[in-house]
Amino acid sequence: MTCYVNDVLDAPPDIISDLFKSIICLTVKRHFEKNGEEKEIGSFEDVLRLCPRLIKLSQLALDGVKKNVIIFHDQDLICHNLKLSDEDDHFGLMNCISCRSAFGEVTGSYHFLHRTVQEFLAACAVKQLPAEEQGKLWKERLVLGYNKRGNFVLSDSSYEMPFLFFCGIGGLENDAVQDLLFEPLAFTNDHRFARGTPFTEI
Repeated sequence: MTCYVNDVLDAPPDIISDLFKSIICLTVKRHFEKNGEEKEIGSFEDVLRLCPRLIKLSQLALDGVKKNVIIFHDQDLICHNLKLSDEDDHFGLMNCISCRSAFGEVTGSYHFLHRTVQEFLAACAVKQLPAEEQGKLWKERLVLGYNKRGNFVLSDSSYEMPFLFFCGIGGLENDAVQDLLFEPLAFTNDHRFARGTPFTEI
């Protein structure tokens, strides 16, 4: 995916969250082209405007991260008001595998194109929550520390990439997230991490 983005774009993105925004844009654009539709997609904001149901897909992704699930079934999609076996609701970001039982019943199982796509969309779902709930979600699931090299050490690795994506897409604006980052360093609230802070993870 990264190589494909680098071939299409003039310059690769500086941070991984921007890389995944580009991956989502190109995938959704290709989905529309396959359906014979020409859509102007120049940014991730264009994708959100053209595909309002992407929010429901991102909520499904977050639900999967919470449950440590990467394969979803018909009932999971129904719970999130997503249509079964309908690519128009998946925007090319999920694959569907249909199965027929011994009794002739057809069911589907679904998965995102890659675990990191699911994690990026999960981060987008968290970003849609009210600021207070964003901070609460991360505080409940992460105990953040730093190792001697200055890299993050998280108590639950299944939330590591969603959290880093979240920081990369603007989550650092949240005061509760700032507190979470600075607490292990015993700094005061006078300090702030900003977008562009040279964390190798972000």
